[in-house]
Amino acid sequence: MKITPLDIKKQEFAKKMRGFDRTEVNSFLEMVAEELENSIRENLELKEKLQRASDKLANYSKIESALQNTLVATQESAEQMKAAAAQNAELIVREANLRAGKIVDDAYDRLAEARREYANLRNQRAAFLVNFKSLLESQMKLLELMEKQADEANKTLVLKKKPEYSDSEVDRVVEQFKRDHTEGNQESRFGGRMAAEHIQQKPAEES
Repeated sequence: MKITPLDIKKQEFAKKMRGFDRTEVNSFLEMVAEELENSIRENLELKEKLQRASDKLANYSKIESALQNTLVATQESAEQMKAAAAQNAELIVREANLRAGKIVDDAYDRLAEARREYANLRNQRAAFLVNFKSLLESQMKLLELMEKQADEANKTLVLKKKPEYSDSEVDRVVEQFKRDHTEGNQESRFGGRMAAEHIQQKPAEES
């Protein structure tokens, strides 16, 4: 049973002989009622403060939870951005390596092709020089043979100097040699015979 200050103030006691002093009892009851009233009022104020503190705490808890969720979302977003950036960087590096490798491979291929072409040209030049030298030697041998034949037949033709040829005739002999070289050894020998006949006809025409 709850007792209010009003209950204390209205409380009446039975009168008996030689009992307590009524004035003192009433005065004490008034004091107790006031103290109880103060205690009740303070209790209500404390309950209100406690309720406000509880509300603030709940609000702070909500804010903290929201901040934590925001922080977690931010961290997740940062991790995703970091992973995407790393993946993009890796893709860029891979593509750059592929392009660089292709450029290097193309450069090596062009270098190898250039080397092959250079070696082919050197071989062609060497073959041309060998064949041209062989042709010149054969022509010199023909000239020497012609001189011997002239001496044996007691001809009056004396070869004071080797016959001179014009530039056009030399060019014709060189062109003939190139054609003989491309057509084969057999045709080259035929060209040599033709050149020898031309040389034999040249001194006769000059005489």
